[in-house]
Amino acid sequence: MGTEVSILIITVCAVAIIWVLLSKNKKLNKMAYENINIESELESHVKNMISNSESEVKVIKSVREKTGLSLLQAKQYVEKHKK
Repeated sequence: MGTEVSILIITVCAVAIIWVLLSKNKKLNKMAYENINIESELESHVKNMISNSESEVKVIKSVREKTGLSLLQAKQYVEKHKK
């Protein structure tokens, strides 16, 4: 009787742990998908600004406002998409 209860408790705990991990995985996948959409929108915004002959300073400032990146990171991002 005691081992049956122990096995039941272990099984319930294992199911609970698996359920928690699966729900966290779904949340992470959703966040990754949202980040891809944001990245895509930002990339098209930057390319649009560059094609409209906006100054590099304005483009970098826009990237910093939208993302919160540092000056160096925003500059590198813009340079990467200038090509």
